[in-house]
Amino acid sequence: MPHKLLPPGKRGPYWYLRGTDAGGRFEVSTGKTARKDAAQWADAWLIARARQRVPGAGEAVGFADAARFYRAFRRLSKIDERHLDRLAAHLSHVDDCRTLTHAHLVAAANELKPGCSDATKNRAVIGPGASVLHYAAAQKWCEYQRIEKFWVSRKSSRDPARDDDLALLIANVETQRTNKRGRKKDVQVAYKRLFLAMVYETGLRIGHLLSVDWPNIDIEARRVRVRIGKSDEMASIEISPVIVAMLANLPAKMGRLFPWSTNRGIYGWLKPLTDKLGVRYTPHMSRHKLATDADAANIPDKRAALLGVWQDPRSLHRYQHVRPDAIPGRDAGNLLSGRTRR
Repeated sequence: MPHKLLPPGKRGPYWYLRGTDAGGRFEVSTGKTARKDAAQWADAWLIARARQRVPGAGEAVGFADAARFYRAFRRLSKIDERHLDRLAAHLSHVDDCRTLTHAHLVAAANELKPGCSDATKNRAVIGPGASVLHYAAAQKWCEYQRIEKFWVSRKSSRDPARDDDLALLIANVETQRTNKRGRKKDVQVAYKRLFLAMVYETGLRIGHLLSVDWPNIDIEARRVRVRIGKSDEMASIEISPVIVAMLANLPAKMGRLFPWSTNRGIYGWLKPLTDKLGVRYTPHMSRHKLATDADAANIPDKRAALLGVWQDPRSLHRYQHVRPDAIPGRDAGNLLSGRTRR
């Protein structure tokens, strides 16, 4: 990008910046009378001009700029935005996407997520990096390349939630205090019990459940409508009479259903409760429980996927935990006693 600073002259006391780039010729006043100040202004102006202009096909585009254009195109969740921003900052030294390889992303994953699982590295680094490079390839800023993720088992390591644990948690949510003295009563008790009951019954993700608002709750029809971000669809989920009664007894019926807006708000009271009771439980375990129960009930995958709002029925298998019964008569006792089949 050839450019130069022109000293003050007939046009006034200010230095001018003149040059050419892919966008054409330019000549602007720096508004500065000292060369040092004009040079600093010119550097900032050139950077801002480069950011505003969309690169053409075949131009050298840095990874950070490609990530910025990709983010402007794709509607990302807050967590995905954070992952992408961290990766873009880490690879800000890459001035040309064409020089970036799979090995660079692997190195970035190991540096940004040391000691984390391969699934976390895929989610936080490999996936976002591949998305940016594929978008850059579509704009002809680099060649397309297949980015392989770290191998992750198709089966989740999480166990499904136990019914007894959920019943224990719901029963031991802090009761409201009616006496005037002592600690202030917990006004969110009803919402905490409702959340645990709904996450058990529906198997929804925390974010989906927290997004439910009253206009999408039909108490008479016993239905709750939830927007699913991955498919951008509204899912209509049936709820039990118990949930309906809990909803009807809530004091306020406007705005969002729950008083929390993030996962942190849920774990702020749930983690102390599980620690107190010695129960191992996270809301996502209820999603595994729903998938496992659907498999035990021989519900077809497609219908089970609709129950848990899985976009792809094949994703359901990752959540199912099949524990078949032992074959009658085939146990170590028979082996040791000599009563084995011949």
